Amino acid sequence: MTVPVVSKHALARMAQRGFQADDTDLIILFGTPVEDGFLVLKKGCQAVERELKRLQDRVRRLSGKRLVVEAGRVVTAYRAGKGTERKLVRAAEDRELAA
Repeated sequence: MTVPVVSKHALARMAQRGFQADDTDLIILFGTPVEDGFLVLKKGCQAVERELKRLQDRVRRLSGKRLVVEAGRVVTAYRAGKGTERKLVRAAEDRELAA
């Protein structure tokens, strides 16, 4: 869904009431549609928190794992050792500096 245009009146009220600039995006994304807008319910917040926790656990589990990609295709995957990690990161930094 596209974010609606925020009126000057709404901007003023949001500033007075402690809304941050990107709160409208989150309210629309996670809120429950109601008669004339969106309402963020406690159970909606809890569901988002659970999903973020699952995502965080998945990301942590991937630490140190590597995919080798050639021509847009994954050709192998493995857990890189510390030495390999350092070598790969150093080579990437060198390429970035050369560019």
